[in-house]
Amino acid sequence: IMSIQKQVPEFKVILIGDAGVGKTSITIRATQNTFDLDGTSATVGFSFQKLFKEVPNLGCANLFIWDTAGQEQFRSMTKMYYRGVAVALIVYDVTERASFEQVEDWLENVREVQQQRLTKEGDQDQ
Repeated sequence: IMSIQKQVPEFKVILIGDAGVGKTSITIRATQNTFDLDGTSATVGFSFQKLFKEVPNLGCANLFIWDTAGQEQFRSMTKMYYRGVAVALIVYDVTERASFEQVEDWLENVREVQQQRLTKEGDQDQ
């Protein structure tokens, strides 16, 4: 007898922001329920975690959390990780005003990639 498995929705979540603002700490807290008081090492490129979570008004879902590098040299590469994103969390450090001032740039990057995606999908509909 074959069991019928309910399809669990999957969502890509990306954490973006300047280097050192806490993206990795948030990811570890969400996925492992721990917090390292000594800090974490800098992410190079990206790291990826899966979280099975109860989502209000949806039920259970698999959240694929992408923790990206915030260093300037990785910023153009980071844009490729925006594809297929359901949620983009822009993280800044409340004690570092410069990281807050970069929020608009991070938001613009997400909007730019999402607009390209919407334009391409619109072209396919015609």
